[in-house]
Amino acid sequence: MRIEGVESFLSHDKGGFPMIRLGTKIAVIGILPFLVSCGSANINKIFGSKDDSYASLLERAQEAYDVNNLTLAETLGNKAYARSDNNGDAAVLLGSVYLSSAGIDIFQLVKKLSSLSANKTSTAATTTGTCASTAATSQTAGNLMAELSCKILSLSEADKLVLGTDVDFSGLTASTGISTVYVPKEVTDELRARVSVLASLDKGIRKLCPFIDRTLVISQSIDERHTNADTCPDRTTSKFNSAKAHISFALLHLIEALVFQQGLLAETVSASEGVKARTGITGVSAKISAAKFTSPVALVTTLASFKKVIDAVADTTNPKAQIALALNGFIVVAQSFTAAGVPEKVTSVITKQLTKLKATASTLKGSSTGSDSTYQSQALKGQLNASVASTMATKINAACSVAGACSPSDITSMCASFSGISEGAVVTKPTVCQ
Repeated sequence: MRIEGVESFLSHDKGGFPMIRLGTKIAVIGILPFLVSCGSANINKIFGSKDDSYASLLERAQEAYDVNNLTLAETLGNKAYARSDNNGDAAVLLGSVYLSSAGIDIFQLVKKLSSLSANKTSTAATTTGTCASTAATSQTAGNLMAELSCKILSLSEADKLVLGTDVDFSGLTASTGISTVYVPKEVTDELRARVSVLASLDKGIRKLCPFIDRTLVISQSIDERHTNADTCPDRTTSKFNSAKAHISFALLHLIEALVFQQGLLAETVSASEGVKARTGITGVSAKISAAKFTSPVALVTTLASFKKVIDAVADTTNPKAQIALALNGFIVVAQSFTAAGVPEKVTSVITKQLTKLKATASTLKGSSTGSDSTYQSQALKGQLNASVASTMATKINAACSVAGACSPSDITSMCASFSGISEGAVVTKPTVCQ
């Protein structure tokens, strides 16, 4: 029997299937031996057999993966997967293959995740390269997602274009010069197939899902791929390396969540053939924050349109919205790492923010019988929009600072818009709305 920790899981050149590399100093502090495998020499390999038994196919798939022949590794891995329901180890290898196909270096991914967890006790904000890091006192799930996304994922402009579409919001034009806004699309199988990164991740998620803990992980998810017995049959009673399966499942979902984060918080999306450049919610928020309003009427019109933008971009009513599945992905990541026994010191950068979000969601829900996931999405929406909501409160106060400057109908409209813009955010309401 050989004890293999997450270190060896990560120390492979491509970061996935285990191979101990002597002399390598693993930087992921606190990741101890969780992945245990027992085995002896493969008789097929000794005699050079190339039969199509499960063991032979899996061995050959790993050998192809070791030399970065991802196409062959995928082909052989899928053949092994099709041989038997007891194919969890083939699923683990395929998870690594699909992460690599998505352009992800697993070792670097977990190293950065662990480093962020270790550094989140700092009281000062820092900047590493082009990625800003927030101080411990101001960390939110929203800025954490942005930081992780900046450091881990480089999404192509072509993929960003597919993730969203232009929607007309002509009420913004007078104050911002913007008439259309990039709005993330609902997440469907078709969308995943058209975004190259998502297509690879989706394949790995579907292969691994049957082997993932039903109670701790799957029952927490709103993802239809997890909750559908046809796409995710329960094979958890079969023999396979559960820790590796859950770690791979977590990493696949982490990258997927960050893809949705980039679609959700796009600032601008570059032009491509036949498609003009697009302005996203971050760019719109910046322009509205900088805008000067000459009359309460102009502010009323802008706020009403901006509320519609925020409701469309961060649709908390739709379980297929990118904000809902980004949040769901982070929950799956945290629960999968827990199921694998990965220590909190590695995952705290995610789990602590989820704890905060759930606390806010509980407050928003109150005694309501609505879905917890809806209120958690509202809490995330509030974090994402807290800054611009605070700015809007200041603008409303300024516009209505003189008695009689804002009519009762102006006040009613502005306060209704502010309520939507600030949904889930912990901000002070404008004076006229209190």
